[in-house]
Amino acid sequence: MRPVVTTVSEVTDGMKRLGEVRDLDRALTTTASFTPPEDGALTEAQVTRFIRVQSTVRAALGTRVERFADTYRTMGQGPDGTRRIPSLSDLLGGLAGLSDVYLEAWRVQVAAMNEARFSRDEFSWVRLRVYQAAGLDAVRYDARDLERVFENVARDVRIEVPAVSLPDAPAVNKALVKPHLAQVSSWLPMAVFGL
Repeated sequence: MRPVVTTVSEVTDGMKRLGEVRDLDRALTTTASFTPPEDGALTEAQVTRFIRVQSTVRAALGTRVERFADTYRTMGQGPDGTRRIPSLSDLLGGLAGLSDVYLEAWRVQVAAMNEARFSRDEFSWVRLRVYQAAGLDAVRYDARDLERVFENVARDVRIEVPAVSLPDAPAVNKALVKPHLAQVSSWLPMAVFGL
């Protein structure tokens, strides 16, 4: 019984700490609304800025990103060894003990987004399209989705896994992302956690 209580307590404490995410996002200097283009096409500048932000977060995490990678590998493996997209309960369980690392990554991300002049709306839109163009389905969780999830769990509200269904990426997006495929793929552990 004690391991279960300890795990639940760790997840709950970690989720309470993750409430700080809202405060960190208030430090974003670009708050203008973002209207995505109708054709869904990224610009080279958006991809460059996104790569810079994600590279900054990855560098700041250093070897601690391996904790995300290990958690992701564990969550992404079914009982029979097949790969799967982690469930929301897996994701929340994976956050136990990772809240300090996650909050530090979020701080770094906000600072890098400010430097790159990204609003949260534009960053989220670009993030989704970059991963889509890379052929990766790991971005089911957006930073704002996670914030809502934490709030709902704290209020004992039933939550659903966010569904992301996008058409095939525009050719221009694939061409812009292609030189960065290996790098973008290496960020999957961060992407699963909304980073």
